[in-house]
Amino acid sequence: MMKPAQRGSPERIYGMDVWRGALLTAGLIVHCAALSDITAFNMIEDASHLCRMEAFFTISGFFAALTIGKAEPADWIRHRLVMLLVPLAVGLAAAVPLSHLLIADLAKQPGFMGDYLPWQPSDWHMHMWFLIALALYVPLTFALQAQDRRVEAFGRFAARRPLSTVAALWLAGLGASLAIWAAGKALHVIGLQSIAFLLRQTTYFCFFYALGHAAFRVQAVRDLLLSPPRAVYAIAVLLAILDLAAVAVIADGKLRMLIFFVARPIVGFAVTSLVFRSAFSLRHCHKWQADLSNASYTIYLLHVPAILGLLWLLYPTGIGPWQAMAVIAPVALLILYYFHLLVVRRSSLLLLLLNGRRKATRKTVTAR
Repeated sequence: MMKPAQRGSPERIYGMDVWRGALLTAGLIVHCAALSDITAFNMIEDASHLCRMEAFFTISGFFAALTIGKAEPADWIRHRLVMLLVPLAVGLAAAVPLSHLLIADLAKQPGFMGDYLPWQPSDWHMHMWFLIALALYVPLTFALQAQDRRVEAFGRFAARRPLSTVAALWLAGLGASLAIWAAGKALHVIGLQSIAFLLRQTTYFCFFYALGHAAFRVQAVRDLLLSPPRAVYAIAVLLAILDLAAVAVIADGKLRMLIFFVARPIVGFAVTSLVFRSAFSLRHCHKWQADLSNASYTIYLLHVPAILGLLWLLYPTGIGPWQAMAVIAPVALLILYYFHLLVVRRSSLLLLLLNGRRKATRKTVTAR
């Protein structure tokens, strides 16, 4: 079996853990921005959709390659599915029904639909879609693990033609997005919007997951992530500006979506590159960074009912969208952060239900 890249691959890369936690936690801010149809809020959402989960899935693929080589296949699958599917089941059984109740009651409040988006309760289970995607990537992980020659060949190509490699990823992401977008329209017609969304997300992000897997195993791929051609950053900046400008000024939804699909793969790669460079340069992890990373799973799983619950409490005071963003985002983050630190991590049952981990054997980020 091919050996993983050696340079810069210690047993624990604290920066990767810190960034994985930060990228998950940032979802709370993004979904606070989804409260209203204000242009600035739409731009926050769009900026996140351009790059946040690309970096997250690349890190996930990197860690999958790291961990799969340390365990028996059956043990790795069991651990992986427990970590993903137990919190998913809890979220669907508890967080989603609570979110439905809160949004249904909020929608009855006078003027609510004028100030805030008419959220559809059925949509809010989809903030946990990444757990389904990662579960579906379990067989992909084994398939990638078995492809030593192809992964090595990809590494050699990346070393010789770095710009062409990034262009290939860009075209693959764009092609997948357009193809699944077209297929998704048929699913929308028959009322399967959630399936269309899952199909689009899991198909697109598998390229970044595979990139992260290859980056752990082949030094040339990691070098490409850490030091891509400068033209990649320049193109990414230009397309990001174009995409955000489109959100602000273009009314045609199809044209905006096309611009987004064109921009997303290259912007996602460029930001992922910066994330990896930051992660590998981090030599020390502060306690608050470690705690936030370890709490991020809990925060993400529960943040939607937390946001809605705080809005339900504050809306009668006449709070507007800007004030709601300024108040609800930090308050929800602090509540869930301390809930994890003071309650979840001290309870074996809650740690299993909300994080899919067993207290006696869990690995956490350790501050230095």
